[in-house]
Parts: sequence; structure tokens; C-alpha cells
Amino acid sequence: MQQALSQNKRPTGFFIGAGCPLSVRNPDNTPLIPDVAGLTQKIAEAFSTGPGKADWDTLIEGVREDGGDVGNVEHILSNIRQLAAVAGKSSVRGLNRDGLDKLDATICGVISKLVDKALPDPGSPYHNLAIWIRSIRRASPVQVFTTNYDLLTEQAMEESATPYFDGFVGARQAFFDLGAVEDENILPARWARLWKIHGSLNWRLTADGKRVVRSDNQDKTASYLIYPSHLKYDQSRKMPYLAMLDRLKSFLLQPSATLFMSGYSFSDEHINDIIRSSLEANPTAQTFALMYGDLATDKYKKARECGCLLPNLTVIGDESAIIGRNLGPWKALPDGAPSSMPPGAIKADADGKVIVGLGDFANFGTLLRYLTGDVTEDVAGA
Repeated sequence: MQQALSQNKRPTGFFIGAGCPLSVRNPDNTPLIPDVAGLTQKIAEAFSTGPGKADWDTLIEGVREDGGDVGNVEHILSNIRQLAAVAGKSSVRGLNRDGLDKLDATICGVISKLVDKALPDPGSPYHNLAIWIRSIRRASPVQVFTTNYDLLTEQAMEESATPYFDGFVGARQAFFDLGAVEDENILPARWARLWKIHGSLNWRLTADGKRVVRSDNQDKTASYLIYPSHLKYDQSRKMPYLAMLDRLKSFLLQPSATLFMSGYSFSDEHINDIIRSSLEANPTAQTFALMYGDLATDKYKKARECGCLLPNLTVIGDESAIIGRNLGPWKALPDGAPSSMPPGAIKADADGKVIVGLGDFANFGTLLRYLTGDVTEDVAGA
């Protein structure tokens, strides 16, 4: 990993999943932004009273009857949009189109409120990533993919003076430029590319439904564009969702492309399919999936399946890893951890078991900080 991160000619990308904001803590030690399970719980609380409670209860009961994951708001939103697509002017499974649209709008509104947070200090792992990106001149641009709706990556890049392109052009109501996205190689290599696969807090669908814009203006006549499902407002390639997925596929098909994934548990089958098919088609590509916690848990079942299938997908957990399709526990080196590894990245628990903590985005950010040589004495001595 360190060797790949130290090269300036290798196409390098980062995938930031929903678990990454958990590494940034509030003063009371709560996460800055909750994960998917936390978002789902907050949304359920929002529907605990009020006019939408009956429709919410009906929806959740239907998802549960179908064996769906009622603890995953992305699965719930997918279900809402599937039902809305066939409801028309009638009703389906006890829900009419108006009720389904209100559920969708309320859920997206709650999500937007919960993720509308700012990084508290410039020493966050997001800032470490942004500074690493601009630390050296590169032959190809660094690509950053994220399924998160928040603006933490944008904040870190702007505060770190790291230029980036996200597919939009303009200032007041920046418009999505598909041509620039598909021909992004004409842009300077020092500009990072930021691809928000599931939409963003500041994306809007204009009132006429014809344009996607990026704007901080809280326009009540424009719809939030949050895409946590495979059903979109429009399946046209002009919509950002499919263009962003195309960027991920195109990146992984580049010779010697290296992707570092953090905070992603392989719960999105559409993204999993792109990763699998691209790595199978391009054996020179390499992906490092950094998982937080024990790799043996049910949460990482799909990650283990992908790792045991693909030789160029390395899955790293706290206590074990899958390297070259081989699953096994970590073992201590005879002389201890390499001195180049940051504090907290490798340690031993009370029983002497080796723990590799790179699945924590904070530790991964510290590794990137080490590679840029920007390490303070208090961090180095931690």
C-alpha cells in the first residue's frame, strides 16, 4: 500500500464510504455524521408521530414481509421508488403515489439535515487526504469516489487549496456538464476528480425537472438529488448517477489502477458488480478494501465473497485479511511493525493478537499524512 501511494505515475483513486464520517468525532465523542443504520433510526423517529406515520408503518411492514433490510434507509428508499414507479394514479400495497412521494421527500429532507455538517478542525483525515492529493505533481489525476451525500470532502479540499472537478460548471447554479465528465482527461492532472455516486446535499433537480444543478441556495422549489437506489428520476445518461458509475468503471479499467476503499461494507450490489467485472477484466488493477472491525462478522459477508473471488482485491480487517484470495489472521513480524507505519495502524491487544487498524479512516488519514512528511511531534509520539 505504501509503495502504491508513493508513486506519482500510477492511476490512484479513493472510495469514501458511509463509515468514513464516523472517524470524525464531536466534542461529546459522538460521530459527526451517523452511518446508514444511524440515519435509518433517525428517520424512523421522524415518522413516529404525525400524518406520515401510517404510510411509514405500512411501508416498513411490506419491506419486512419481503425479507428486506428495514435497518437500511437506502433499501427502504429503493422500495419506495419501485412502488412509486408502478403505482401511477392508483395504489399499490396499501400506498398511493402521493403518499409514496411524501415519504420519499421527507426521508431525503431528514437525510439532508443530518449530513449537513462541517469538519471541526483542519487535522481531520479528510484534510490529510486532500493534502496528500496535492503534495506532488502527478501524471494522472487522483480520482475520489464517494457514496456519501455530505460536503466534507469538498470542505477539506477547498480549505487545503486542493483543486478538484466534480462534473459541474458554473457559480450561481452550476450545471452538470456530461461532455466535460466524459472528456475529463483534457483537464489538468493536478485537479482531483470528485465523483459523488449517490448524489449530494447541494445537488438539485430544477422545478421543471429538466436540469441538474449544484447550488447552496436553499430553493424550496427544487428537489434534493439523493440517489441511494437504482431507480432514479431519469434513467437517461444525462443524469449524474450513471455518469458517476461510468467514471468508477473507467478508472478501474486503466492499466495498473489502484483504488483504496474506506468505510464501504460492500452492501451496494450495483457498485460491487462494477468492482468485480472491472477487476476481472483488468488483472493489472489493484484494490485495497479497508474494513473497520472484525472481517469475520456477517456485516462483511459480501466483502469476503468478493475478496475470495478476485486475486487483485485485498480486503483488510482488524484481525484478519484476504490477500491473493487467501483468508488468514495477521501475524507479528519478528522485529515488530515497520517504523514507517503511523501510530495505531498496527498494535497488539491484551492477548497479544495483532490488530491492523487501517480500517479506521482516521488511521488511514494519518498514514497519508506520514507519506507527505507533515507529522507533528504530538502525533508522532502518540
